[in-house]
Amino acid sequence: MTRTKELSAIDTQPFVRTAESFPVTVVPMRGPFGGKRYRCRATAFDESTLRVEASEALSIGQRVKVRLQLPRAVSNFFRGLPCEFEAKVRDVRPLCTNGAVRYLIVLNWEQELTQLANCAIRSYQFKIGTMLVAVLSTVVWLKWRNLDYFWYSPFFYVYSVTLLTYLVSRFFLSWRHKDPPYKGLTPTISIVISVRNEERAIAATIQSCYEADYPEHKREVIVVDDGSSDGTPKVLAEMRERYSDLQVITLKPSGKRFGMAAGVRQATGDIVVFVDSDTFLFHDALRRIVCGFEDPTLGASAGYTEVENADKNALTGLQEVRYFVSYRLLKSSESLYSCVTCCPGCLSAYRRKYLLEILEPWLNQKFLGRPATFGDDRSLTNFILRKYRVIYNESAVASTIVPETWGHYLRQQVRWKKSWLRETLIASRYMHRKAPIAAISFYAAAGFSLLSPAMLVRVFYLESTMRISESVVLFYVFGLIMVGLLQSLYFLYRRPSPHWLLGMLWMASSMLLTGPQTYYAMLTIRKNHWGTR
Repeated sequence: MTRTKELSAIDTQPFVRTAESFPVTVVPMRGPFGGKRYRCRATAFDESTLRVEASEALSIGQRVKVRLQLPRAVSNFFRGLPCEFEAKVRDVRPLCTNGAVRYLIVLNWEQELTQLANCAIRSYQFKIGTMLVAVLSTVVWLKWRNLDYFWYSPFFYVYSVTLLTYLVSRFFLSWRHKDPPYKGLTPTISIVISVRNEERAIAATIQSCYEADYPEHKREVIVVDDGSSDGTPKVLAEMRERYSDLQVITLKPSGKRFGMAAGVRQATGDIVVFVDSDTFLFHDALRRIVCGFEDPTLGASAGYTEVENADKNALTGLQEVRYFVSYRLLKSSESLYSCVTCCPGCLSAYRRKYLLEILEPWLNQKFLGRPATFGDDRSLTNFILRKYRVIYNESAVASTIVPETWGHYLRQQVRWKKSWLRETLIASRYMHRKAPIAAISFYAAAGFSLLSPAMLVRVFYLESTMRISESVVLFYVFGLIMVGLLQSLYFLYRRPSPHWLLGMLWMASSMLLTGPQTYYAMLTIRKNHWGTR
């Protein structure tokens, strides 16, 4: 899609005429209550016009209100936002479809569509922003109110206030984050996909890599099959017939890390782009992910990942909020100082020259005397971050399939906890040499993650021993609800999704399930099985 204009400070999605089908409601402006409502279907739109198909005709020159949800072509981040725009009927033409008479109606927007969309987004964000300020004020008041209990447990109170300060600071730091500017850089790239038993998703993943907007002569796609035992080899053979330049490497079952390394050795591009086998690139993801590599000090860049199956159930909706906070709150803050600690495998780019420098040490990494076979993405980022800058680029977007059952999700989280523990210990040896704020944030985040489950137990202990009239547990739980609501509202502020309240479920599951998993991961860290499916 041709990009010509800025849409908003948060989401730039300029466009020319776009063919996209979605439902709209057209209401003639007659009197205070309007006229009859016409259920129509939009077929195309641009800055000045909207084309819809309807079962009834409207009068040329008639002014109407158009009710719709913002489509992706207008705004990716704010797609689905309910809007009402004014327009005027410019033309009406009869259509014959299977013997039924329908009408093609051409509407002229009262203003340019980008202006209308910007106005709707600002109004929406003002409302949600007001709620954010109210919740933040409530959290601050709660901490002030709890000052009465300081001498009962000074350590716990200091921990609580410090944690709140850390969380609030993420909002302000992430707000300052800016993506590297798009300068038209198109280095040669090698897309590496390590796959094992993904027959249902791998074809769509490969297709998205070839359909992404990037010069064909500067792109190569390498798929490494790590000993798949399902129909994946057959699917890859079919994809090779479709894409003659697709490179497929077949290995005996060795693990994802060996598959990634094999792809790097085969690659010829200046930039290696890692894509997971159940991830699907957005149209401009490749052009965006290479932004910033003009600077030789940049070693890696992490893109943003959305949840492809967010509408499946409450768990997948919960993970949509979790992914958002992880990327747009935490990674944005880290990126401000070029110290992103994990470039996820869904979509990340590395300078191949720097990968080759650390490929063998990374491939043969050991921890506590055992080969490190999990957390490949975080580990690889850690090796690069020692010497080079690592950033986050939220304009480079992909979507991925997340676990749909709690069993699968919790096994995945244990694996992630283990890799986090190992790589946090390793990074702690050199992170103090980075920017002071980045270093303080890193060590603070590590401490909070380790102490948080223990603090919950501490709260119940205080409840049983303190002889006071008010419940410490109730104050603590109310505080957690407010913090969860704060993150959920921030998600809603940036993304009008029906899943925003599931952020509260994420907060509860973090405290009761995935938080305590940290200690289980510490006890079983020497077990190297994947444990994800």
